[in-house]
Amino acid sequence: MDSIRSAGHRAGSQSNSKPLHSFILTILLVTVSVYAGAPQVIWETTIPSEYDSRIWGIDFTDDGGAIAVGEAGTADEELESLLIMKLTPQGELQWQTETGWDLSTVGQDVLQVQGGYLVCGSTFSNSELDGFIAKFDYFGNEIWCNRLAHVDNDVLFDIAEATGGMYIAAGYTESTGAGGKDFWLVLVNSDGELEWTRSFGTAGSEVAYSVVPLSDGGYAICGGSDGNFHMVICDEDGNGRAASSFNNGGHETARCIIESDDGGFLLVGSTMEDGGYQTDTWLVSTDSDCQEVWSLELEGDYNDCAWDAVELDVGGFVILSNTMSRGSGSYDTELIRMDPWGNIIWQMTVGDSAWNTTCGMALDEGGSILMGGRTWSDESGSYNAWAVETGPEDLLEWP
Repeated sequence: MDSIRSAGHRAGSQSNSKPLHSFILTILLVTVSVYAGAPQVIWETTIPSEYDSRIWGIDFTDDGGAIAVGEAGTADEELESLLIMKLTPQGELQWQTETGWDLSTVGQDVLQVQGGYLVCGSTFSNSELDGFIAKFDYFGNEIWCNRLAHVDNDVLFDIAEATGGMYIAAGYTESTGAGGKDFWLVLVNSDGELEWTRSFGTAGSEVAYSVVPLSDGGYAICGGSDGNFHMVICDEDGNGRAASSFNNGGHETARCIIESDDGGFLLVGSTMEDGGYQTDTWLVSTDSDCQEVWSLELEGDYNDCAWDAVELDVGGFVILSNTMSRGSGSYDTELIRMDPWGNIIWQMTVGDSAWNTTCGMALDEGGSILMGGRTWSDESGSYNAWAVETGPEDLLEWP
């Protein structure tokens, strides 16, 4: 049986673009709504592949469809291609391209921007990882790419649109900083030219997974720091203003941070007991000074982990999680709607009896949600890229 454990207090109570319409395979998966009011699946799409493939980042496009990025395996087991896919508003594959500059390349996040799509991720060459930011046109053709090559491993996981036509990305660097892995913040202009980079860390290990531009022009980043949730607040020039760490008594990693309407922050990720192997979803809400307001652990019988979150205009949040404790199979993707104080309004899972996980999500103005990840295919004997869209249901209204 699942349980909920809370702490703190409540605030208030070269690219080859090719049409692949004929190869698309759409499977209706079982959707389980644990609470009334949960949205319904509009469509879900699996794109078959000979080798393992997956989506890491996904976003809505201007035509109501979706753009997704991730990775695709190749005949060379040590080489992965950057996977970019455009889906129609009905979830059909419009085009797909695989590139990577003859390097093993993974796309981690994507944005719909003016004139095309912005992608961040990492390439692997000469035994080192390099972060990159690239822009592609509406058909997947490369416009520009900035590979941020340094002496050691550097990876970018998340990208967002900043002010003044700039773009901000976050990840980790081993090339600069205090030692080991450090939070890495990168600002580029609309042509991909580097404006500045910043690193934040200690002699230990800090990996940033999420960045959000703030209403005051600054930035907030979060990730893991030696087994803790860790967040850093910067001004518009990337100078650190505040930092906080949060621990639940074990090993914790924050995967996403969002700024809430009240000026505070919500961090979502996972927690695991020291010496244990099972993870639970863990959320931390802070005030504008990065001080904890409340935290919430969703305890399950098996592994669960939150990967992303969005705030709703009507208040509260929707959390994207992967769960083995609920659903239809080994792993299912899960949406959890919460009020601003961490009380669950509804939960729903999407998946079949196999392995189904998502890591990226997007919310449009109409209240629809996109999720992207991977699903196991017995037919191909591999993981396939997988995308799901849910309808707005009650997301535009307070329950």
